[in-house]
Amino acid sequence: MTVEHPPLVTIRLDARGVGVPAQMAAKEVYGIFALAHPLIQSADLSNIPPLPDESVHHQMDLLGRTPQEELASINRRMAAMCISDLARGARQSLEDAATHIDIATQFSPGAIRSEVMDGTEDAMVAAIWAAVAARQDVFRQRAQAMRHPQLLEKVTKGLRAPLSWAPELTSFQKLRNCLEHRGGIVGMQDIDETGAMVLRLPYLKVEIVGQSGAVRPFEIGMALQERSSMEVGVDVRTQTFQLGQIVEVEPKQIGEMAFACWLFAVDLVDKLIPAAAPSGQHEIHI
Repeated sequence: MTVEHPPLVTIRLDARGVGVPAQMAAKEVYGIFALAHPLIQSADLSNIPPLPDESVHHQMDLLGRTPQEELASINRRMAAMCISDLARGARQSLEDAATHIDIATQFSPGAIRSEVMDGTEDAMVAAIWAAVAARQDVFRQRAQAMRHPQLLEKVTKGLRAPLSWAPELTSFQKLRNCLEHRGGIVGMQDIDETGAMVLRLPYLKVEIVGQSGAVRPFEIGMALQERSSMEVGVDVRTQTFQLGQIVEVEPKQIGEMAFACWLFAVDLVDKLIPAAAPSGQHEIHI
């Protein structure tokens, strides 16, 4: 005979939280780069000011580099740091999604209750929370140990529809690995079967459509000769890097990468939320 127990603990999962790491990275990286990049271009790199509250100012000089080479190197390093943060945010959202899926599908309230010895209600609640935390740690550690292809495959299987930007996310992770582990020089680990590393990024495509039907890409300050309308959509921009090539990233591409990271987070949360639970919340009673 099975004895039904009233629930002592309710776990509330909110799928919207899964997108926060990627969205936070997108917002902050875009802001940092937009503020810092223009200032660095006009800065006197031979006279770096001291940091706030710095008691000893460190003046570090390198011989053999022109000011132009030093500026280019700083720009590459800043872009690499931004890309690394974006990729880390996207990775964290994937790990959180995998953990969310495991909690929603593999938690057994009955098994947890069976582990809790009879006692005071407070003691049983504490024991349940300890068991829940232990299982959550196992799920999270499992996700953290996965390589990107494994993690992406696991998360995709737990979604109600395939991710729209999975190939773009994979190419972005390859770019991050190239910058972090090989200093931005494309190596054998980075290339595909074509012998190149291909970066695919979604971006906002803005076009001007004239009354005659002529379509032109939107440009700031462009002159319009006829009544026109503006069309905005998401497209994918492809960039190819050859083996041994040094990766160069234009400033506007950091904005596109931040936008791509934000799009990925929105898509991930949307596909993680079951159609029957539009609020994104899922409850488990133990």
